[in-house]
Amino acid sequence: MTAYMLDTNVFNRLLDGQVSIDAFRGLRLVATHVQLDELRATKNSARAAQLLRIFEEADPRMDPTTSAFWDVSRWDQSNWTPEDGVVKQMLARLTQLDAVAGKKHRDPKNPIRDVLIAHTAININATLISVDPQLRQLVSEFEGRAISPSDLRVSLWRTLVCSLWRTLGWVGREFPGRNKTGRTGV
Repeated sequence: MTAYMLDTNVFNRLLDGQVSIDAFRGLRLVATHVQLDELRATKNSARAAQLLRIFEEADPRMDPTTSAFWDVSRWDQSNWTPEDGVVKQMLARLTQLDAVAGKKHRDPKNPIRDVLIAHTAININATLISVDPQLRQLVSEFEGRAISPSDLRVSLWRTLVCSLWRTLGWVGREFPGRNKTGRTGV
């Protein structure tokens, strides 16, 4: 079963009623300490409490981050950063994407947090769900899967149809009815 990692901004959309929690029911959700830390750091304490309730309702499995940064990572909930340079490349690329989009961060550690979330989603084979187009692009460029909340329904439908086709043995066959050539398929 596919795992889905919710970016912190999705929890805000859930609270604001822009996304329904029902869209995530039945999905295997995962998160890291980063999303939880960002929700807890919300300046408005009443909103922070509401966000934490939504996080608890979503009930994601907590996974350690697959990399770590000083002054951001919780060392008991992180893995040492691999020395392959990928995390640094991801941070440099996200900085470029944000600059091109004119995106400014109030907190200079936000891109680091985004990379921790993205790197973890890629390494645990989870589909990242995020409202942030630059973060989705970054994940895709580094061979991960990322979608927006509005893409979730289409993604789930596609997964269901492909699963059904495999079950029925239709993979590699043409869909019943007329195909592009006008001939009847299986």
